[in-house]
Amino acid sequence: MDAITNYISTHPAVVTLLVIFVIIVLLYFILKQFIKLLLVALIILMAVGGYYYFKEPDKTAIRIKQSIETFQSGTDEITDKCKNFYRDTKELFKKGSKVPGDINRLLKDSDEKVSK
Repeated sequence: MDAITNYISTHPAVVTLLVIFVIIVLLYFILKQFIKLLLVALIILMAVGGYYYFKEPDKTAIRIKQSIETFQSGTDEITDKCKNFYRDTKELFKKGSKVPGDINRLLKDSDEKVSK
């Protein structure tokens, strides 16, 4: 046991590489299962969509177009809100960065008034 602890303490790079290897192997097994699940769900989704498309092609095409338009309008709305949030945050940061200087100036003015 002492030999192992001495080896670990003298060669930390080996321990680091071992930990990285273990993490990569764990991520591989986790993501492998996730990718399989995602592929199965995609196949099921395509099968259900194909069934409805062959059942009523005209109505399905119209519904798909409406869904795409709804999704597009939603993403446009979200991007506009994110842009406005970024602009507002940027302005707030600029105003906030001026506050410490203003406080110091007010403190100097009050110190001068008190000392007079």
